[in-house]
Amino acid sequence: MQSGYNSGSPFGLRGTEDLGNGLKVGFKLENGFSSDDGNFKYEDRLFGREASLSLISEFGTFSFGRMGALGAAAGTYDVVYAIGDAFDGGDNDVFGMHSSSRYDNMVTYQSPKFAGVQATAQYSFKQNSVSGSGDEGTSKVDRYAGLAVTGEFGPLQTVAAYELTKYANTKDAHDETHAFYLGGNYDLQVMKLFAMAQYTKADKNFGTFENPLSGAQFAGTEGIEKGIDSYGLHLGTIVPVAGGDFTAAVYYVDGETDTLRNADGQGSAEATYLGLSARYVYPLSKRTSVYVGAGYAEEKADLKDEAGKESYTNKIGQAYAGITHTF
Repeated sequence: MQSGYNSGSPFGLRGTEDLGNGLKVGFKLENGFSSDDGNFKYEDRLFGREASLSLISEFGTFSFGRMGALGAAAGTYDVVYAIGDAFDGGDNDVFGMHSSSRYDNMVTYQSPKFAGVQATAQYSFKQNSVSGSGDEGTSKVDRYAGLAVTGEFGPLQTVAAYELTKYANTKDAHDETHAFYLGGNYDLQVMKLFAMAQYTKADKNFGTFENPLSGAQFAGTEGIEKGIDSYGLHLGTIVPVAGGDFTAAVYYVDGETDTLRNADGQGSAEATYLGLSARYVYPLSKRTSVYVGAGYAEEKADLKDEAGKESYTNKIGQAYAGITHTF
């Protein structure tokens, strides 16, 4: 029993006020909870999904507060995966690609659309104000910056984006992670096709493996400053079938790092991820739908040092059915 396999369970408040002269002010307070037990999500925050205040004008929109990053597949500024991924951020346990998250202390600017083209820029002065210490905007906290350019050209939607994560200098880890995205979708009426390519430099994780990848052989590993470099590919589709929507996707990611060290000497690691997933959603009414889905993923990591080589494999399977209601 788990909440949110088809979509998360939110409750929130939002509104706008017209200030005149083409200016509006808006707010969004969105709570995340688990419908199976009622618990808050996101570190017990009351409005953990989004808590933002926005100034809206003909020159664009400025938003301030807690909100999803460009590659978080969540929130008002979900532009990367909403455009480039059929599942908008993977199908639960089947994903494998790099993604960002919701961050505190965010400032976002989104431009007006010019001939279908729009720019979105974000900066977080401190990603998480609930845990950790250090002042906003200093090198003692994790910070985030992102820039995306999206385009709408009739049936074609495109996105190109870059994200930078700057890590606190108090951590025993590499200084920063870079992520590049290029993707889009094309509506053929009878189906919508999605494609995305991704490259990450010095990522902290790979699939469900944490840097420097799991395994007893590299316990006590040092020299992880480089992190994991990887590229990822996604292909997916949404097809109207019998009054509902059938979604299918494949994800492939390949990564490596060569700066690991432990008691046996210098080491390296290579990893791959392959995931397949499908879901069917049927609307019973405008507000209620039922869904069923299944997926499978397999990830492998080969760790090597002067003492030898070890391989680790995770196999991930899922099958689910449920109901979604909005009100």
